Amino acid sequence: MQYNYSSMYSSTDTEQDILSRQILETASQLYLKYGYKKVTMDDISKAIGKSRSSIYYYYKNRDEVFQAVMGTLVVEIINEIETAMEGVSSIHDKIQMFCLTKIKSSEDRKSFFTAVEAGMNAQEKSQHSKFMGILHQRLMTAETALIKKVISENIENKKIPSVKQETQETVVFILLSSIRGIKREMALKNDFSNVKHTVNTLTSMIVNWLKS
Repeated sequence: MQYNYSSMYSSTDTEQDILSRQILETASQLYLKYGYKKVTMDDISKAIGKSRSSIYYYYKNRDEVFQAVMGTLVVEIINEIETAMEGVSSIHDKIQMFCLTKIKSSEDRKSFFTAVEAGMNAQEKSQHSKFMGILHQRLMTAETALIKKVISENIENKKIPSVKQETQETVVFILLSSIRGIKREMALKNDFSNVKHTVNTLTSMIVNWLKS
């Protein structure tokens, strides 16, 4: 099966840029269909109609491809959240949009994360879990930066009182931990019908505390 990417890139992208992205996008599609364990470098090269040497020019092995795919996924999630936050103005709306988009982006990719682990044995799942832990920390670092930026901008604009850095870290940790807990519990029940009200309540609690 060969994919057609001709209309997916801008005219400023180099041939190298396009091929590198094709490799990762194709690998992602194959992981979703077969799971990471069953996807080989041959599978990827055949899917995009390129030689194996072309793939190895960018990535030394299948592990590097997988790590690059997952790293790109983190960037995509952060970009989605940041774009959503830029569409609103108040501190309440920005934090609320952060939370809602974070939950949505996670749920949108749930089938991908499940498919990736297909066929893994206990040892492979353990190694995969360690790698995912590293990605989780990268995601948390980026998310923390987004929320702290909102807080800092509102302090500068005198919309909220000055808050010490240590306190900001604590507030952000509470927010991120809470939203992950909300997402997890709703996912277990497979019921997100009350997500907006729940997130609005959490956001109001955080913002009211910051303004006090």
